[in-house]
Formats: sequence, structure tokens, C-alpha cells
Amino acid sequence: MNWTTFRSDRTPRRLRAVSDLRFPAGGREHLRNRYPHLGEDDLVVVETATRQWFRLTARQSGAKLAMPSVVVGELWRELTLHTQDYAAFCDAAFGRLLPHLAGSATGGAPLLATLSQGRRDEDCGPTGLPLLFRVDQQLSIPDGNRYLADCGGRGECFPVANRVCLQHLGGPGKRPKPRGIRGDLPFNDGRHGYAGGAGESGGGGGGEFSVGGGDGGGGGN
Repeated sequence: MNWTTFRSDRTPRRLRAVSDLRFPAGGREHLRNRYPHLGEDDLVVVETATRQWFRLTARQSGAKLAMPSVVVGELWRELTLHTQDYAAFCDAAFGRLLPHLAGSATGGAPLLATLSQGRRDEDCGPTGLPLLFRVDQQLSIPDGNRYLADCGGRGECFPVANRVCLQHLGGPGKRPKPRGIRGDLPFNDGRHGYAGGAGESGGGGGGEFSVGGGDGGGGGN
């Protein structure tokens, strides 16, 4: 059996192990004590986000991923305290013991890889925000992480207080060229009127600004 076939046969079994995971009652109790405002429905959301994290790891066992959520990290840590049960779960879901990652990440290539895999898992498109990235904000976790799928900036990132812009984690990207910057199209810079462009009359050469709306010639005094 070749490696590709073996891996494709193995993944569904691992995903079933994640789906069949039963969270210990101590996990919910820990979350209630740490975040008293969470109700039963909120705890279900945390467990759902934790399953998403485990699915990403089960599918990408060799990939470097990062934990985006504080509250999911808390529940995950509680699972590791049940040593034997957690070891059995890891063996079924990952084929190895999955060590708990202390803290959560707000940047770097592993977080971008987690975002990409989370979008595929949730089928939320290239600009969506998977549950794993939005759960802290959705449940108003006081020490949680807050993410923006896109701040709207192009060529620069527009800072938003207490938010991490995922669009620009890999860099600001290229600034878009202003319309009409090509030599064959005039443009208005908002201060000096129209400049450049093959269709412009006037004495100025290419790249020179024509100040005001007077006669085209560059007549002197």
C-alpha cells in the first residue's frame, strides 16, 4: 500500500475519533469557574471550537499550527490532565501524543496555516473567519483574542484597537496604483487639477503638472 492511499484511509478514522470525543465534566466546571458568564450553550460552542482545532491537527499531523483561541486553549489544557484518557484519544486521533501549546498565538506563519485550514474545514471562503478564530470575541472572553478577517487596507494595515488583522499577517501587500497613473490616462491629484495623459493639451511635457485651468500654452509674462 502506498503512502497516499494509507493516509487517505487513515484520516476518516482519525476524524471519527475527534467526533466521538466526550469532554470530561471537569472541563466545563473549569470554564465556569474561570468565566462565570458562560452558559450551557456557550460551553457547547467552546467544545465545538475545540473539536475544530483537533480536526485540523488530525488532517495535518505534520503541519506547524498555532492555537488562535484562549478559551479553547483552556479546555484543551483541562483534557490533558486526564492523562490516560487523553493519551488514548491522541493515539486514535493523531497517532501520537499531542502536547498542549501554552498560551495562544496572534501572529506568524503557523497562525496563517491554521487560518487556511480552518477556512477549509468550515468552508467559509477565503475571507471568512472560522469559529476557532471568532469564539473568544463571540463569547466575550475577557482575556481572549480578537481578530479581523480584513481591515480594508491595501498596501498598509489600518490599526484597529485590540484586534489582529489576519489579512496582513504576512505583510501589508502592494499599494494599488492610483487610477490614471499610466501615461495614456489623465488623473486628478485633488490639488493641482489634471496632469499627464496622452490626451492632454498644453506646453508641459509628460509628468509635468498643469496648474489651474488656463490656456494650454506655457506662455510667460
